Amino acid sequence: METDRLAALPLFAPLTFDQIAQIAPHASELRVPEGGRLLLDGPFSGDLVVVETGRAQVRRAGERVAELGPGDVFGALAAAEFPTATVSALTDMTLVTFSGRDVRRVGARAPKTGALLRLSIEAHRPDFAGMAQRALGSMVAAAV
Repeated sequence: METDRLAALPLFAPLTFDQIAQIAPHASELRVPEGGRLLLDGPFSGDLVVVETGRAQVRRAGERVAELGPGDVFGALAAAEFPTATVSALTDMTLVTFSGRDVRRVGARAPKTGALLRLSIEAHRPDFAGMAQRALGSMVAAAV
């Protein structure tokens, strides 16, 4: 994937252009049509997935718990909090994916780049717990 394209994503803002160039060969593009579904405990559970364009919703047990948009990340990071969640594309989407193995490999070969990437992942991961809590609060308020 082109380094310039990755550099435009907020996830990579803390990295230098040279550091992004180290990561770029490991990136893949995935296009998901509106209505397409990705299981967080499925093939992307170990991957780092970054939303480049489009919007998606996260559902767990049939309840909408979050919405994702450009710059949000999911995959292994979200699976720990919502192991049975499903991500469904609300619009056509373009995703940038990295295998978990490649993220670890970059960190092993370039520790500073890996550390900056991990910090940035934490900063850009959606607050699923907070979103779920707000959704639960809304459901309780509606039931009262």
